[in-house]
Amino acid sequence: MEHSHTYALKLTQKDAILQPDIYTSAFEPFISNGGAPMDAVSALSESYVGYPSMIKVTTNAASTMGIDCEAILRQTVKKMLMKKFDPNAIDQALMHTESPTSLDWLDGLVHDTEWRYMIYKLFDTYPRCEFLNFAIMRIAEGGYQHEVAKLRTASSYIKVYNYILNDAFGKLGGNDDIDFEENLPKLVRVCSDQQHTYLYAQILIQRLYKEFNDLSFLRLAKELEKAAIAHGQHELVYIIKSCALGMPQNLATALKAIRASGQPTPGDLMTIYNIYSSSNAPSIYFIRDYDFIELMLRALYVPDAVPNMKSDLVDKLIGLLTYATAFDESKTRDEQKDILKRVGRTLRNLYKALQNQAGANFSGAILDIMEGIQIPAASMGILLWIEYISTRTQYYDTYYRTTEVPLPHLLLDEIATAHPLQQPIVLEVIKKCFLHPYQNFAPETLAALQKQWIERLVNLVELNYALPVLKFIRSVAREIDYSLTVHFVTKVLELAQMPFSIEFVEHIIDTLVPIADTVVLVKGFEPILDEFIVQIQEPDAVNGVMTDELEEKLEILVAKRKPHRKSLH
Repeated sequence: MEHSHTYALKLTQKDAILQPDIYTSAFEPFISNGGAPMDAVSALSESYVGYPSMIKVTTNAASTMGIDCEAILRQTVKKMLMKKFDPNAIDQALMHTESPTSLDWLDGLVHDTEWRYMIYKLFDTYPRCEFLNFAIMRIAEGGYQHEVAKLRTASSYIKVYNYILNDAFGKLGGNDDIDFEENLPKLVRVCSDQQHTYLYAQILIQRLYKEFNDLSFLRLAKELEKAAIAHGQHELVYIIKSCALGMPQNLATALKAIRASGQPTPGDLMTIYNIYSSSNAPSIYFIRDYDFIELMLRALYVPDAVPNMKSDLVDKLIGLLTYATAFDESKTRDEQKDILKRVGRTLRNLYKALQNQAGANFSGAILDIMEGIQIPAASMGILLWIEYISTRTQYYDTYYRTTEVPLPHLLLDEIATAHPLQQPIVLEVIKKCFLHPYQNFAPETLAALQKQWIERLVNLVELNYALPVLKFIRSVAREIDYSLTVHFVTKVLELAQMPFSIEFVEHIIDTLVPIADTVVLVKGFEPILDEFIVQIQEPDAVNGVMTDELEEKLEILVAKRKPHRKSLH
């Protein structure tokens, strides 16, 4: 009777008679367990509501009024899928069977554009769902590899993962540094999503590096390492280096300890030095690591980074820095003896000079500083030192004069010009110095100093490192004095020439709109702004299409400009 009652409940569910398996799952078992046939028929009759018929009548009526009922249904189903999707339940129901490949109904979704993109969206949210990985594989096999390749979530199917990885690599090919930085996070996500994808990507990158001898592959490998470490995968990084890439265990242990402590401890540094001083030194790749090199540079050139550092530790740091930054594995040591000696001498002279410099013009050190700027590693040390004296000493309180450009500013310009690859680091130093709360300045003196930091940003724009600088100013425009923003935009617009990139136009407009009520009052700025607005409205003046949103912002800027005809002095 208990079984009969269970089946009776199924028969009384609303519209039970319309369920495709109601006869085998409820009607027949109900009778087999002693239920009366007429009771089953009555239950089915009484439970009939007719929702499908009502929906059909409603949709027919709506269709006559021009309503796309099918589109509404699709959107509703997709919305419910995103809300209710349970990857574990789906995998249990569809994949944990003897033959999951028999999901023939999936072909209908594969060849439907809307459902494919729904699967992509679900896959991005649930990358470890077996069914979704299987569906992505079927989509790729169905001829949509070009769509699958654009996904930025790693798949557990190696064929699919190769499509995605190949496209991600291709997006970076031929990029300049700015585009590279923008596209890099997508590749990092694809490669670092799971441990096995990280391992696969690193081994592939190493093979590509060996085959093409292109240092950009090493940069990719380092970025993946940084991402993995940032996600707490320290052990994985060093295990792969040791097991898959041939990194000596004692080297891995020493590097890991230095990274954990945040400074080069004498014992670990000696271990690394001895390893690379031996006749069978491992690949330079293992210590040609930005974080490790920066840590050594800080120890050497930032005062008090390592208190009471002994001379033998200084010697080891300079030796390792020289080797890590200047050694070429394609040549013998004898072939590069002179260049290694020159780099080592420059690093040492710079270390001594910065220990003994004095005054506004760094008396006794400027010649060694200028020589150091010519060597990339030394110029990096100078950047760290400039940041230190600008934000952690009384240098500007003591020596700053509004009528002169401070020497650290000129050095930043020189480094940005000499080493384009260090422009992102120069920008970071300028940002920290510009935003630093200098306490002991009169308002007009502080404004003059900040204006000179703005000039350093303009110099970066002039060197074609424009978009990151524009992005920074856009982010701080509300916080800083409006006159600084106006000064920056004025200088940049004087430099800029048509055709403008759409990104350039977006940043300029987005910088000005929030403070438009104020900047339009600044004396001399309105003609410059007027000229820019006229220029970007000319045919072919902008490389790209201005969106409706950007057009609206431009209209706001124009509208706020028109009522003002007086200027602030």
